[in-house]
Amino acid sequence: MVTLMKPPVEELKSIVGEGNVLMDPVDLYCYSYDSSWVKSMPDVVVRPRKVEEVSEVVKLANKHRIPVHPRGAGTGVNGGVVPRNGGIVIELTRMNKILSISPADLECEVEAGVVLGELEDELTKHGLFYPPDPASSSACTIGGTIATNAGGMRGIRYGVTSNWVLSLEVVLPTGEVVRTGSRALKCVAGYDLTKLFIGSEGTLGIVTKATLKVLPLPEFTARVMAVFDRVDEAVALVSKIYEARVTPLIMEFIDRNSQKAINKWLNLGLPESGAILIVDLDGSEEGVKKQLSKLEKVMREAGAREIKHATTSEEKDRLYQARSNAYPSMFKLGKPNVLVEDITVPVSRLPEAVKKIYSIVEKYNLFVGIIGHIGDGNLHPNIVFDERNRDEFRRVMDCHREISKLALELQGTITGEHGIGFVKADFLPREIGKVNFNLMKQIKRVFDPNGIMNPGVMGL
Repeated sequence: MVTLMKPPVEELKSIVGEGNVLMDPVDLYCYSYDSSWVKSMPDVVVRPRKVEEVSEVVKLANKHRIPVHPRGAGTGVNGGVVPRNGGIVIELTRMNKILSISPADLECEVEAGVVLGELEDELTKHGLFYPPDPASSSACTIGGTIATNAGGMRGIRYGVTSNWVLSLEVVLPTGEVVRTGSRALKCVAGYDLTKLFIGSEGTLGIVTKATLKVLPLPEFTARVMAVFDRVDEAVALVSKIYEARVTPLIMEFIDRNSQKAINKWLNLGLPESGAILIVDLDGSEEGVKKQLSKLEKVMREAGAREIKHATTSEEKDRLYQARSNAYPSMFKLGKPNVLVEDITVPVSRLPEAVKKIYSIVEKYNLFVGIIGHIGDGNLHPNIVFDERNRDEFRRVMDCHREISKLALELQGTITGEHGIGFVKADFLPREIGKVNFNLMKQIKRVFDPNGIMNPGVMGL
């Protein structure tokens, strides 16, 4: 069990250097929150530069049974990096080297603190890309995306982070450093420990390095926006696209409230219709054009009143900005907090899910903008509120629980890509069952017998 002992500051300074141990309350406050409303102050923040320093800090924490909280850029939305038990925050953004890029092997090796957007820029120079693309890619770190098993807009085609990680370097809660997986594109030797660490949200160890699979950039890409007066028509389109044997790269949904928020902040000139769908197709130019013809036909038959092609890079960027900035745009609506839901349901249940989400939010007299990676059934209802208003906060929490319950009733999940953190910890046992949750607890005890690593996250 973790203790309330204060961290041995002088010993920490001897490991990472005095300038990389933060104690000032002003500094500590910056590490007391993420993009959720969950807040708690750490006792100290350390900023290591190499894996050996991470190892020594963790060994020290384990010896004294002091809580350890790994942190990247803090872009998570469920409180997963918030030090609810005080202790030591290990901030990994100084470990930010792109160690190698190998077009011949379709892989790259990076440290955990590398910003995803910066990696994408470097890969582009080699004619490559890394498929996971969360909306926070301009800020989030590779380590954070691995910890939460992040997805993104290209998830419809390429899945989530776990599909693209070949091997990891991990500091265990005992301070030991292990390497999992292989640099080979296929490896099935033993238990898949790599995937066990991915999505573990810092509860089993600290990822310090990763080898990632990458792909050649597509020859040709087309981006289309379909405008619908009715939300139900836009949502029902998803299944019809698949039935027409069209395979999009991305398929993004933005409702009227979200369009208004985006226009208010970025003035992108979205139509402010019932809903819009943004669809990308990629591949050979000939193949994309054939798919595009089928896609337009299905869109018209589904009720789209307007179909717009992005013919220039500027137009493509504008539509991408619209979707990637939908969440931060909600903060421009006059309230300081946004609850980001992350439910995912079978695609055939999307119409029912969207209809019931609006009904639930209306029941609690709240305001919501729904966006989503709708091609794989992943919905993000963004509910704006003010946590200082106790009645409103209570209603938001009740609304959150009802939406989570809805996801499970529709044979879906409470999280498709954002993780559990503290915000959704109560619902995890309901989704996976008591037996599975107890197995998770047992695995946690094997890796972290003293319970120091991100205690409380996911209810562990």
